[in-house]
Amino acid sequence: MGFNLASAVGGALEGFAMGGPVGAIAGGAAGGAMGGGIVGATGAATNGTLSLSTSSFLAGTEALNEQNLGFQLQLQAQAQQFDEATSEKSELMREQNELRNVAMEQRKADIEITKEFIKSIA
Repeated sequence: MGFNLASAVGGALEGFAMGGPVGAIAGGAAGGAMGGGIVGATGAATNGTLSLSTSSFLAGTEALNEQNLGFQLQLQAQAQQFDEATSEKSELMREQNELRNVAMEQRKADIEITKEFIKSIA
C-alpha cells in the first residue's frame, strides 16, 4: 500500500479542524498512509469540512457564552448597586424617624416644663 496524497490532504483538513496545526500533521500522515483512493479522499475531505464547520459553530457558541457571562456579571453588579442604594436609603429613613421621635419627646418635655413654670407663677 502506497502513500495517497488525496487522503493525506483530507486527513490534514480533518486533523487541523480537530487539533490545529499539530492535528493537521498527524491527520495528513495518517490519511496518506491509510489510503482509500478517491472515495476515501472525498470522505476525508467531507469529514474535514464537516469537522471544520462544527469547530466554527462551537467557537461561535463559546463566544456567545462568554458574552452572556459578561452580561450576567454586569447585571449582577447593577443589582448589587441597587441593593446597596436601597439599604442606604432605608438607614437614612430610620435615622430620620429616630430624630423625629427624639424631637417629639423634647417637645413633650418642654410642654411639661412650661406647665410647671405656669403653676409656679400662679
